[in-house]
Amino acid sequence: MLVPIAVVHVGPIKNWFLCLLTIYFLDIQYGDAQNLAINPDFRWLHSLTYQGVIAAIALLTMTCFLVKAWGYHFNPNLKFIKSPSFQKKILLALLIMATVDLFYNEFINYDKAIWTVFFGVDIGSFKFSIPNLTAAIEPGILEETERYLLIVIFLAGFNRFPKYRIPVAIYGSAILFGLSHLSNFG
Repeated sequence: MLVPIAVVHVGPIKNWFLCLLTIYFLDIQYGDAQNLAINPDFRWLHSLTYQGVIAAIALLTMTCFLVKAWGYHFNPNLKFIKSPSFQKKILLALLIMATVDLFYNEFINYDKAIWTVFFGVDIGSFKFSIPNLTAAIEPGILEETERYLLIVIFLAGFNRFPKYRIPVAIYGSAILFGLSHLSNFG
């Protein structure tokens, strides 16, 4: 319901720093996953709202309209083109590290020791549940939408500095994205 209001009031903003603040306020608005209280008897709806999937989809929808209002367009024709320095072993190392990270993040609640997390967890006791599914969907939508917005804003903000534009967008969005996860530390 807030899409028309946001597009009218936030769409005309062209200053990249103000757009960055807008993203912060949108994160406050949509980042709180438990605003919609639905009776737990309606398992799917309760799980979708309690885990924040509805809020994440709302932020994604808002993002599409805001990015369009800011004058940017999605390009679905992105193709993977190998650069001269592309190395398969680096890609393989990144995939292995991502897999280790995903596995560790999933099972860290059972034990903090990395050996126990990887080799001491009884996977046979796990079963599918709706809350587990929606808990996995929410960060995939919400956090990647936030990251996309940060990259777009940094690219726009440093448009006059083509040499530094891409590095600033990558490092700046990574730092802000990492800072938003600072509460996970320890």
